[in-house]
Amino acid sequence: MAEFIYAGVGKDGKKTEGKIEGTDEGQVRVMLRGMGIRPTRVAKSGALQRDLGSFFSRSGVSLSIEELVVFTRQLQVLISSGVPLVQSLDILGDQAPRAGSRSMILAIKEKVSGGTYLWQALGEYPGAFPKLYVSLIRAGESSGSMDTMLKRLTRYLEDNDRLQKLVKSAMMYPAIVVTIAVGVVGVMLGFVIPKFEALLAGAGQELPGPTQFVVDLSHFIVGYWYAIIGVIGGGGYASYAYFKSPEGRAFRDRVLFRAPLFGPLMQKSGVARFSRTMTTLLGSGVALIDAIDICRSTIDNAVLEEAVAGIRAEVESGKSLGTVIRGMSVFPKMAVQMISVGENTGALDRMLEKVADFYEAEVETMVGGLTKLIEPLILVFLGGTVGGLLIAMYLPIFKMAGGVSGE
Repeated sequence: MAEFIYAGVGKDGKKTEGKIEGTDEGQVRVMLRGMGIRPTRVAKSGALQRDLGSFFSRSGVSLSIEELVVFTRQLQVLISSGVPLVQSLDILGDQAPRAGSRSMILAIKEKVSGGTYLWQALGEYPGAFPKLYVSLIRAGESSGSMDTMLKRLTRYLEDNDRLQKLVKSAMMYPAIVVTIAVGVVGVMLGFVIPKFEALLAGAGQELPGPTQFVVDLSHFIVGYWYAIIGVIGGGGYASYAYFKSPEGRAFRDRVLFRAPLFGPLMQKSGVARFSRTMTTLLGSGVALIDAIDICRSTIDNAVLEEAVAGIRAEVESGKSLGTVIRGMSVFPKMAVQMISVGENTGALDRMLEKVADFYEAEVETMVGGLTKLIEPLILVFLGGTVGGLLIAMYLPIFKMAGGVSGE
């Protein structure tokens, strides 16, 4: 007989773990059920024979939003077609495109086949399945409406992904164009200006102030290009690391939230995401306090996270949701009024859905408008910079031409 390590849930609902001897894993699971323990993990004792699910849980397996949408949609199709859950997970595990996700899904299948609820098995992989996802799966399993819940999850994930991509495109477009502009200016100062300088040096004239400044800047870039690249690379990495930290992320979100162009975009996208998450949770039977708590972890904006934390505390004390958000500047007046009406009429989840639809459409319109507004500004910046460099270099030529004509 071999020694096995187990973890499970007892009759009182408390988690328990320990060691037991048995001939194989199946016998051990039967023995544990006979003891009134529902096993969630059984593995042979020994470092080289660790449970596969625990290993991948610690190693941080993650799924992209696209992979999560595909997994959810395919699982919904299989479940609605009458395929048992364990068999559905086995099929999805075999079809998974990556080795990590394949092993994770098969490990989840093993846990479910051993008596673990699906939401419990998914909850061991927070990097792949967010808290909201696990909560909705739990609600679906408890109510016996897994098919409906998976449909709702698929729609939520697709809407959320579309909204995130809209906001990212609005942020990335100017950054990419400015980067290209800086690259063009760098090439001109490093390669084009030195050729002009050689041409002007043969004339033996004193260079005008703007031309001398551009030449000196070109000398600096050519002479210290490695230091410039090092400073830019180091500064970029330091900024990336800082903005990944909780303090840096909060600072970035606060600055963007108050920015003239991007502030309203961040506000409306955050309200749309809050409303979409809340309507999905409330429509799935999740209690209001729990829904607010889960929503806080899915907004991905420090300003709104702080606001939602305040909402939870106020609602928990007995105040209505509409009353609480009315005093918060992060929520537009229209959203406040619609949520208050929905709460008073007992249709809060449906009204939140309308709020989400409205502000998602607003975000889409704003992204289109920002792109049209930023495009000419960037072209003016790029054209002005490049044109200014060329004019500075042509000034001596104009001066020489004026001198010749004067003679």
